[in-house]
Amino acid sequence: MFRFSEFPPEARVRDPRQVVQRTANAPRSIVTQALWWRLGLLLLVAAAFLIRSRDFGNPLIDSDEQFYLLAGDRLLRGTLLYVDLWDRKPIGLFLLYGAIRLLGGDGIIQYQLVATASVAATAMMIATIARRIAPPGAALVAGFLYIPALAMCGGEGGQAPIFFNLLVVIAAWLTIGAIDADVATIRRRGIGAMLLLGAAMQIKYSVLAEGIYFGLVLSWLSWRADPRWPRLLADMSLWCGLALLPTLAAFGWYAAIGQADAFVYANFVSIFQRGAYDDAAFSLCKIAIHLLPLLVPVILSEGPLRRFGRVWRRLPKGVAAHRFVAGWAIVAVLSLLGFGGYFDHYALPLFVPLAVLAAPMFAIRRFWSGALIGFASAFSMLVHYRADADVREDYRGDAQSAAAITRLIAAHRGTGCLYVFDTDPIYYHLTGSCLPTRWAFPYHLSLTREAPALGVDPASEVRRILDSWPSVIVDKETHDPQINPMMQAIVEQRLARDYRLVGRFPREVETDRVWALRSVR
Repeated sequence: MFRFSEFPPEARVRDPRQVVQRTANAPRSIVTQALWWRLGLLLLVAAAFLIRSRDFGNPLIDSDEQFYLLAGDRLLRGTLLYVDLWDRKPIGLFLLYGAIRLLGGDGIIQYQLVATASVAATAMMIATIARRIAPPGAALVAGFLYIPALAMCGGEGGQAPIFFNLLVVIAAWLTIGAIDADVATIRRRGIGAMLLLGAAMQIKYSVLAEGIYFGLVLSWLSWRADPRWPRLLADMSLWCGLALLPTLAAFGWYAAIGQADAFVYANFVSIFQRGAYDDAAFSLCKIAIHLLPLLVPVILSEGPLRRFGRVWRRLPKGVAAHRFVAGWAIVAVLSLLGFGGYFDHYALPLFVPLAVLAAPMFAIRRFWSGALIGFASAFSMLVHYRADADVREDYRGDAQSAAAITRLIAAHRGTGCLYVFDTDPIYYHLTGSCLPTRWAFPYHLSLTREAPALGVDPASEVRRILDSWPSVIVDKETHDPQINPMMQAIVEQRLARDYRLVGRFPREVETDRVWALRSVR
């Protein structure tokens, strides 16, 4: 069985006779190591499902993925995204959730299982890349840490990075494999990497920064292998075209049905019209704190323990691989800073390159520092994972509270529509209700910062919804300063006049309320 610090035997012996003896035993050793490596990868899969099983079946993990599931389900029923149902995420994300709906059930446990499989595959790829700059044991530790690390920034469920991180890390593996390769190999690997990054951009456009970086690295490798401008420009044009192909295909389809303006506004214009995010500095500090279990190993191995942790210099192509991953991490950080918003889950793409960069730390044997830091990182993340799940359920609710609210809505809805003002959109999906508005993600209409970025006056839209007399309205008692006071006043006035409170569901900070129409209109 390999240890954290295991290297090829030739790297640790000086006596030529020892080299000869170990070379004779090499085939058996290689087979044994390969078996242990595969077992380690399988354990990563088991760890992913075991750790994340705590949240299986809970539909209230996060409002974003609730809406993704709702939109994916409605796409299968013929709803046209950006026209009948509005959001600014790429259509690929909703097509993914639509495909998950084909697995049956209500989609809750199904999307969580698919997300967990994606996490497991990403962890395996992290370990595979980390093996380029660290021994196998340390590489597996790096892959393992990715799994609980996601909970540090809201990645317990099916946020977009949970899925596109897998595509990006495979693209990174392809790019690293092009180091010192011939021109034909670089071209083939570049084609695969750019196609994957193009698909990832149709899950979230923030992948563009990594796509540019990977493309520049591939272009440099290609130029170094054969410095002829016509051939290089041809390769770069091919790679760029393939990366943009999924987005161009989506735009072309909407243009063909006469909805190009709706597609462009939702995908590329509205995000720049959104209001400023409050407490940006505080949010960035919180993200930095959440990254510490991976940042500390990286800082230690690159700083005070650098002379003990530069293990990649002894591994084939390790120096080049380490430089590539370090550049990838820097680009991911710059992408986060440039994207704005600073929601916790915006930091999820950072965990992939940081986990790889942390791997050399876990191979340091000096004062048992590698093992101790690895244990401390894993322990802190696992404790946080459990504590965060408990806090989140107290704050957001769990499967039992969601089921109780769903039953109450169904008992009073009749044939009318449900309207969810500023709480969880999953109730549209769980009740099968018709949608009273194109802006079914509640926070688009209820948050102040969203008001200028919808292409419609939110006050007029809220009044229109209420004038359609939804049979049930769900909102929450809250003191959230981000809620638009004008929207809240419009809804509160109509609730007091035309609706009766039929249920209150207190949570730690806020309370969900269910209102039924007093009489049929």
